[in-house]
Amino acid sequence: MKSRAPRTGGRSIGLLVLAVIVSGILGSVVSFFVAGAFPAGPVRDFFFLSRDIGIPTFTVNLGFVVFTLGLTFSVATFTVIFIALAVYLWYKL
Repeated sequence: MKSRAPRTGGRSIGLLVLAVIVSGILGSVVSFFVAGAFPAGPVRDFFFLSRDIGIPTFTVNLGFVVFTLGLTFSVATFTVIFIALAVYLWYKL
């Protein structure tokens, strides 16, 4: 049985990756600027504080070379909303 690639309707996966990156950046920017309009409290904390998700930085020292590796994403609620909207629009349009 042949495996088939997922149908994308003629749109490229690269466009989806670009849309996710741009919408993630826009979501972070909107979250940063709109946060100033809300008073301190649980609603502001939920929508505008970012959570760090990822692998903490660690260092491997081999004597002649030192590697420092790690990957962290800082995600706010608006970032997730914008990315979900971008993926939805990519599939529907």
